[in-house]
Amino acid sequence: MIVAEGIILIAQIYCVIGLVVALAFISFGLGRVELAARGAFLFRLQIIPGLILLWPVVIVRWIALERSGEKILLDKEEKEFHEEQEAKK
Repeated sequence: MIVAEGIILIAQIYCVIGLVVALAFISFGLGRVELAARGAFLFRLQIIPGLILLWPVVIVRWIALERSGEKILLDKEEKEFHEEQEAKK
């Protein structure tokens, strides 16, 4: 019985950490990683379960993206995206 309770406690801690990472990623990281996800609020709700389960992978990929030169490319794409939005107005 003690082993089962320990496994459940570990699973609960894992899911709580995953929820915190998912909320942080959805709030701060998703728009930087994928420009098309900006304004797609239903999409953000749909990916929460996957982010909770795969939070270690999300953290590793998010950190790798922030450290790599891909961030520069994303910033350039973001600038072009905003310029296009302004041109449409």
